[in-house]
Order: sequence, then structure tokens, then C-alpha cells
Amino acid sequence: LRALTARDYVELKRSENPDCGERLAFRDTDIGDDEEDETATPSATTKSTPRGEKRKANEMQRGADGAVYPPHLKASEVEQGLKSKKFFQGTLRMHMNTCLFASVPFGEEEVEIQGRLALNRAIDGDTVVVERVSEPSELVQADKRLRMEVADSEFGEGEGDASKAPSGTQALMEAAGGGASSSSSTSAGGGGGAALGKCKGRVVGILKRSWREYCGTLKPLPDSRKDGTGFEKADRLFIPTDARLPNIVIQTRHSSNLEGKRIVVVLDSWDRFSHNPRGHWTQILGDVGDRNVESAVILHEHGVITRDFGDAILRCLPPADWVPGPEDLVGREDFRNLTLCSVDPPGCKDIDDAVSCEKLSNGNFRVGVHIADVTHFVHPDTAIDKEAAERCTTVYLVERRTDMLPGLLTTDICSLRGGVERLTFSVVWEMTPQAQVVKTKFCKAIIKSQAALSYAEAQARIDDPSDKSKLTIGLRNLNRLAKLIRQERMRKGALELASQEVKFELDSETQDPTDVAEYTLRETNKMIEEFMLLANQAVAKKILDSFPMFGVLRRHPPPKDEALKTMSKLLEKHGIRNFKFGSNKELGASLEKAVKKDDPYFNKLVRMMATRCMNQAIYFCTGEVQPALYSHYGLAMELYTHFTSPIRRYADVLVHRLLAASIGISPLPEQLQAKQVINEQCDKINVKHRMAQWAGRASADLHTFLYFKSKGQQSAEAVVTRIRRSGLQVVVPRYGIDGVVPLPEEDWNVNEEEQTVVSKKDAKVKLEIFRRIFVCIEADNTDFRNRTRLSFERVLGEKERQEAYEEMEAKRKEVAKEMYPDRLIPEAN
Repeated sequence: LRALTARDYVELKRSENPDCGERLAFRDTDIGDDEEDETATPSATTKSTPRGEKRKANEMQRGADGAVYPPHLKASEVEQGLKSKKFFQGTLRMHMNTCLFASVPFGEEEVEIQGRLALNRAIDGDTVVVERVSEPSELVQADKRLRMEVADSEFGEGEGDASKAPSGTQALMEAAGGGASSSSSTSAGGGGGAALGKCKGRVVGILKRSWREYCGTLKPLPDSRKDGTGFEKADRLFIPTDARLPNIVIQTRHSSNLEGKRIVVVLDSWDRFSHNPRGHWTQILGDVGDRNVESAVILHEHGVITRDFGDAILRCLPPADWVPGPEDLVGREDFRNLTLCSVDPPGCKDIDDAVSCEKLSNGNFRVGVHIADVTHFVHPDTAIDKEAAERCTTVYLVERRTDMLPGLLTTDICSLRGGVERLTFSVVWEMTPQAQVVKTKFCKAIIKSQAALSYAEAQARIDDPSDKSKLTIGLRNLNRLAKLIRQERMRKGALELASQEVKFELDSETQDPTDVAEYTLRETNKMIEEFMLLANQAVAKKILDSFPMFGVLRRHPPPKDEALKTMSKLLEKHGIRNFKFGSNKELGASLEKAVKKDDPYFNKLVRMMATRCMNQAIYFCTGEVQPALYSHYGLAMELYTHFTSPIRRYADVLVHRLLAASIGISPLPEQLQAKQVINEQCDKINVKHRMAQWAGRASADLHTFLYFKSKGQQSAEAVVTRIRRSGLQVVVPRYGIDGVVPLPEEDWNVNEEEQTVVSKKDAKVKLEIFRRIFVCIEADNTDFRNRTRLSFERVLGEKERQEAYEEMEAKRKEVAKEMYPDRLIPEAN
């Protein structure tokens, strides 16, 4: 016979029932038929017995039975608490760069949750049940006692230290709603970390886990364990690349093979007796620090589908030597004799739009936007269509692209390359010389592009007075009309915002970044943008008229007033008064006036702050949203959609099908005849689009890290854009960096409400919004998380300010040549 303690027995059976450890939580209580739900957590427990009262009194202390965490509540208790509104439920979101501070929104409020005990095994994204706490200090003290009792350096403060600076991507994710802070606290002056004044709470139930696969690295073994036990099972600590997650314990016989590798881990369980969750590894991605491996980690962490296209999908494709035949031209306009071209980033291979402009005999212009006819090859409910509907978007990293559709379509048959015949879905306008639209026509067509130009090449043609070619004249006319269209949009209230976009110069052989700089836009960028916006707007009106219940449009909700009020107060302290924002037109006018003669960079900083106040634009089904909410705030358009990039966006594929049905070319597919189906697809597209944006920004962060890892420590001028408890939010114009400079509490007095920081050592050193400072920039690979760390050096003197600006401009011009690739350019269309 073999005698086992209860704990030993639980460990023995854990592989069969990962949640069996929870049952030990109730051995001193009456479990009965209403056992603890695996989805629940701690709080005021049942009052039916003295034992229950005892558990309530001691639930925030480490159990005498060796439990680390309090038990989750039973399902019946959770249900009762929710009904009585003693508890509430919501999605838990960790603050950026930490797994110890979180928020749970409910209605217009947010509850802050701080510390391991209060979080009680909930992780980012879990749907939790929360109880408000009247004495949060008790939770903090209990957490400290627990760390002392555990005596484990990996437990608590060591993970996701909130004092470390978050990356620019993490800051953007938080501001966009991916983090915990509300837009009012993150947009113009609030900060990450547990905000002051918010009510506190603790998790008492976990209704739904959001566990997924996680990428990361094993923590290196101490020297005492390196001469280990060969292939015997060993517990190892896994450090996720996402700092919002706790470290995970895995058990493996392949410990030595996993050293220094990026691996994928799946969570198995987290019972109340384990300091950390437990999991197992499933895949080795490659060596830590290898750029291709780190890019693969980014794609994996953001849920990007990277599998090869299967045989069923490839069978949907036309032959590799496909050329348009007579059957392809039925019902199409023949635009092969039109003078047209494409204008894109240099090296662009997936060219999905081209433009044309010719003068008519009546003095007007015939302007065309010609979009790749992807739906001619991607038919509804086929294998290739289902795969595109799952991927939703092409994802662009700095050095690679993950396509929504197979390469034969994206870079060849559907790509509007110069000198070859291609099928298009075209929008053609007759316009007056004042850019007034006389009439609009939608048609499918065949074209033959005269040239595939880069933005720089098109700009050079326009600027060259000796170039009198028909193509260049057309570009000049397009550019002149685009300026008039843009002027009218701005008059109606369209916003011209700003963000820190970066571009990288990559080594031709290694593809490692050799320089990094802020991205510079040209007139031709704006020219193409204006006509894409105009086409999207025209298509939106057409499909809504034809299918008012089944349209796929894109709306942009107005920003929250609170965020803009905070921003207005900050600007008033710096001499910008009467900053009005009652409408997009008022906000646009206020942004235009927010200038300082002695600071050329000031207006851009203000526009960046306004960008952080914005909500995200989303796709939606017109039958599921009230017409009053259809409008696009940022573009000042009543109706808007995406039509111009079907090669890389599935929303555009849906819109092409709607437009084809609206002009009688083809019937409306079944997938676009049910509001619920359309709405679910729009929701999926919104999530995938957001993750693709964040993946691109994470790739920029990675390449910035690699650049400074190669170049070593650098100093640069930075501008303070907001003040947070964790430090100064700054932008570094020279390198296009948006990050946080940590400020140790022992050295600085931080006043978030007034947005000021004063040195404790020298009260004369006072930092505030728009103050210029020098920062030290260096690569920081602590916990293998590839961060670029900023640290405070000194305040920029008043005498140095103008000289520093001129020097910054000169440096920026030195790296202003075209760098591969420049796909990080933001596309508003």
C-alpha cells in the first residue's frame, strides 16, 4: 500500500484533471452539490455556517493548508452576487508592461485591481467577476505578506515591473483600448499603472478564460542547476514576451534543448496552490535574438495566420500564365488606351490601385480610380474565399509581408503592374476644373498601366518643368484637383492628425536596420489618398442606396469629450486658449491655430496628442447600426467604406461584391444576405485589422531595438507629451520613437493632475508638457523582451532650443532618402 497526502494525490492526478486542486479549497466547508465552479474566484462567502465565516475572515491570508490564493467562489454565489449587484463582470485588461495591475470596465466606470491576491489567477483578457474593496490597503498588505512568506524572487514584483518603460507599441495599444486605462486617462495626460481616484476591487470569479498559445523563453538556469539531470523531468520558468502575462512553470525532459530558444507554450492550469500557472511547450520557433525568429514571434503573438496556402486553395487559382481572354472581357469597359499609372511605396509588388486623368472637350476632366478586380478570381464560399475571410488582412512588418491571398494573385495576376493588361473595378468621374463632381460611373474594365511609379518618382515628374509627357500632365492635373478636394474636406471638418511613423534603412544582405528616422510624406502621398477617399465615399453611397440593410461600411465614432477637455486644459497652460472641439470642424480649426512661432514642432505635437484622443474606426453592417452613427468623424464624411485595397483587405472584397450586385453585374452572394453573418464577419475583420496594426508597430519596435543594439547608446532630444505615474511620455523626433522615460519616485514628485514633475533634489528642475529634454537611448533585453530603453539625461536649456531644432532637421534630411521598405506609411483610405 502507498499512503499519500491530499496534496501529493492532487499533484499525481493533475494531468488528468488540471483543476482538481481547487477542491482542496473547500475541505473545511460544505461543498454539497454546488461545488466551486472552475470559472470562479474569492470574496464574501456563504453565511450559512461558522466555517464559511472563518473562510471569509481569512481569505486574503495565505492558507494554513499551503494554498497561495483564496478559493474561487461557487457558481451559485457568483450568480447571486451578480443579481444583487454586489459583484459585476467584465473583461480584465492588464496595464501595459505589468501583470500586477489591471482594470475591469463596467459601464462608464473602471475598477482597478492591484496585486497577485486581488487578481487571484486572472490574466489579461479573462472575463471575470469582481467585488469592490472598501479598504484596498488590506489587499496591498496581504500581497506584501504573501511575497515575504513565499520568499520567491519570481513571485510578484519581479514580473512585469511597472516601473520599466513600455514600448511605443504598448503605449499605442493602451491608448487605443487595448490596455486598461480609459481614454481620458491615457489620451492627453493620464497614465498607466493604477490610477488615483478609481475604485479598487478584487476578482471573485473567472467566467471565461482567454488562454491561448504564448511565445517566450525559458529563464536561464542558475549555475547550481546547470549540471543537471539529463533527460529527467524538470520544472522550468517560462518568461512570456508579453509582459502583461505572469511567468509560467513548465515541466520538460528537454530542458537543455530549449535553452536560448523562442518557444510556444500552452497554459494547462492554475490552481490555488501554485504561485504561477502551469503549462507545456508545443513548438520551438528558433534562437533568441534572431531577427527572423523575433518577427515570427510577433506574428504568433498577434494571431496572424502564417500557414502555407493549402492545395484546395491553390486549385482555385488561374494558371500561372493567365492572360485576359474574350470570356474575361464580357461586360467590361476597355480602358487599355487610357493614360494611367499606379503610385505606391518603392518596391511595392501588390499594386491594387491605379489612377487616370484626361481633359475632355468641354473643359472638364475625366478622372478614374481603377482597382484590381480580385472578386473575378475569388468567388464566394470557395476555399480561397473562406481562407481570406479567416485571415481578413495582409499583415506588413518592416521586412516581410504575410498575404491574405496567394502570391500568384497579390503580386502578379491582380497586381496592376506597368505594361501588362489587368482587370479592374473602376470608379470614373467627370469633374469640373474646380473639382466639382458632375457625374459618377461604376464599371468593370480592362486596363494597361503605363508605369508603376513610387511616390518619389511621381513627385519628381510633377516637379520637373521640362517633362511635358501625357502621363506627367495627367499627374499634375490629378495633383491640382486633389488639393482642391482636400481643401473642401478640411473646410467640412476633416481632421489632419499626426503620429510618429518610422522607416528603416535595411542592410542589402543581412536586412538588419542600419538607420531609423521619422517618415516624411510627399504631395503625391496626399494626391493618391484623396482619390482613394473619394472612390471609397462614392462606393459607400452606392451600396447603401442599393442594400440599406446589408451594406458594409466603415464608421469612426467621435472622441470622448473628457479626453479632449483634459487636452484643452493642458494647452491653456501653454498659451493656447479657446481650444474648441464641439465638432470635428471646430477641432480641426483649433488644431490649425495651435501654433507657436518659436517652436516649429509644436503643432505636430498637438496633433499627435489629438490622435491619442480618437476612437478607432470600425467596419459594421448597416442593418445593425442606427443611421445616425454611420458617419466618419475623422474624414468628415457621412458615409465611408473601403473599396480600394481588395488584394490586402477582405472588407474590400465584400464591398466589391456589394457594388457588383448594385450595378447589376452579378447577384448578391448568400453571405451578404444575412445581417448576423455580415456583422460577425465585420467583428472578425475589426479584430484582425487591429492586431495587424499592432504587429506592424511591434515590428518597428523590434527594428528600433536592433538598431540601437548595433549602434550602442545614443543621446537625442525628446519632447514631453504627457506625464504619467510611471514617467514621462516623450517623442524623439530624430528616431521617430514614442516611449516612456521612467522617473524614480525617490528622485521626483509627480503630479499627474497638473501634469508637472519636480526634482526632489533641485526644486528648480521642473518638467511639464512640451518641455524639451535630452534622453539616453539604448537597447534593453531584460527578460528577452527586446525593448528600447529611454532614460533622462538633462533639461534642454532655453538657449539650446532653436539650435537643437535646426540640428535635428539637418540630421533628418541626411536620412531622408528612400529606405526599404516604407510600408509603415499610414493609409487613411
